[in-house]
Amino acid sequence: MIKHPLKILFMHGLDSSRESTKFHAIESTNKFCITIDYRNLSYNTVADFYQNTIETIQPDLLIGHNLGGYWALKLSSQYHLAAIVANPSLAPLFRDDYPSLTSKELDTDSPKIAYIELGDESLNMYDIQNVLEDYMIVDSIEGGHHRLENPSKLNILIDHIQSEYFSHTIR
Repeated sequence: MIKHPLKILFMHGLDSSRESTKFHAIESTNKFCITIDYRNLSYNTVADFYQNTIETIQPDLLIGHNLGGYWALKLSSQYHLAAIVANPSLAPLFRDDYPSLTSKELDTDSPKIAYIELGDESLNMYDIQNVLEDYMIVDSIEGGHHRLENPSKLNILIDHIQSEYFSHTIR
């Protein structure tokens, strides 16, 4: 049996783009990322954009880094989609209109994995790790940094999600 490749929607971080090293590290040909200017768009505008994107692309898996991780978790809850997040923000502070993620949004039955590099110089990943451990698998490493020292780790987590939670096979 051959595994059907998951359709992946990658959500980049704040001040990033589809040129992100995290997006390019994903070894799938069935991946999508659309650059969005988070700083100059309201929370509601970004929410509408991602909702339309999900309804159009119909991904199997959401992957997000930092602010993209925030959106991946929020939309995973709303659309019951699997998610992998890397050094996610849980309470964005760059705009006043962004609410913190709630326990209801985190406590869903959708498969979720967090990859955390604890050496992140922008966010306290120890605190974020402590929150997320109650809701999902957390794979953390000492060291690393905000931009991710090891973005190729996402491929191992994609394989895990696919083998554990998806039975898409082609005979």
